[in-house]
Amino acid sequence: MRASLALSLLLACSSCAVAPSADERDVVAAVQALFDGMKDRDVQALRALLSDGAVFASVRMSDGRAVTRSSTATEFLASIGRGGDRLLERMFEPVVDVRGDFAFAQVDYDFHRGDAYSHYGVDQFLLVREQGRWRIACITYSVVPGGDASPFGGM
Repeated sequence: MRASLALSLLLACSSCAVAPSADERDVVAAVQALFDGMKDRDVQALRALLSDGAVFASVRMSDGRAVTRSSTATEFLASIGRGGDRLLERMFEPVVDVRGDFAFAQVDYDFHRGDAYSHYGVDQFLLVREQGRWRIACITYSVVPGGDASPFGGM
């Protein structure tokens, strides 16, 4: 009897996972649209995703110390517009927290330049809902160079 009760509770709890809300899905879609715009080097699409004054900050370890770099949306868009190798950023395990018209998203990511794996890390996004759509106000991310292959598997 105890075993069947325990099994029943386990099965009941395993079906309790909460589906993402529409806002959470829309936030993840905005992040994916950013990655798609980078891949396509579509400056106009990217500009539409970024809030006015959006900022970017990265941190990487070098010789045992954190090295930070910041840039503006204008600098980011100019770098995308210059062309060059294909850029592919993939996200894994998105976690989203929506607070009214603000949302926070965190994803593990890997980054490929051309056909070569480059690095991985964690992206954190602050988004704001403006006129009914999510726009990215701030991106902070870690850069972990590493190895010959992504820890998340091949493309």
